[in-house]
Amino acid sequence: MFDRVVISLMRHLETLIAVILALMVILVFGNVVLRYGFNSGITESEELSRYLFIWLTFLGAVVAMHEHAHLGVDSLLGVLPRAGKVFCVVVSDLMMLAAVGMLFSGSWKQTVINWQTRSPVSQVPLALIYVVGLVASALMAILILRNLYRVLIVGADDRDLTLSVESEELASLEYSSASLLDKNNGVARTGNDERQSGSGA
Repeated sequence: MFDRVVISLMRHLETLIAVILALMVILVFGNVVLRYGFNSGITESEELSRYLFIWLTFLGAVVAMHEHAHLGVDSLLGVLPRAGKVFCVVVSDLMMLAAVGMLFSGSWKQTVINWQTRSPVSQVPLALIYVVGLVASALMAILILRNLYRVLIVGADDRDLTLSVESEELASLEYSSASLLDKNNGVARTGNDERQSGSGA
């Protein structure tokens, strides 16, 4: 149940990232067209697109963590026995948990400090920039605790013991393969259900 909630949340985050990216394209490209074509422009465009990019980066980092797509070097992990891999993953998760805790603490302090401060052009509260640190660190902490639970309580599979990939191409390939397998499994389940319904009739 919890896994389904996490997966659904990540899909919503991906949709939000796509919306943010679309808004950035509209703001930046629209401003270029207005500037060179009509000698005018949107004054707030540069500021808003910069703030949206910050949100895009942090939310993208959360989704990448969920998909184990952050770049890393796992040469040592690859030669260790399973017990060594589990130990390294637990230590790594605890260190990341401490790091996101510091990120949450720092973001909270900056949010409080900048609560009444507004940006000079668009008049957006600067606290909104630091709120994304709170959101991202909280979501990352949930993902890390979920991985620790899988490793220590449920029993980890190979995917849970590898928290990163060594290249962006490999990350993209693994994501495409996983999506294709999920799709094929869904088709297989549908076919089985139809056959069972037919035999029942």
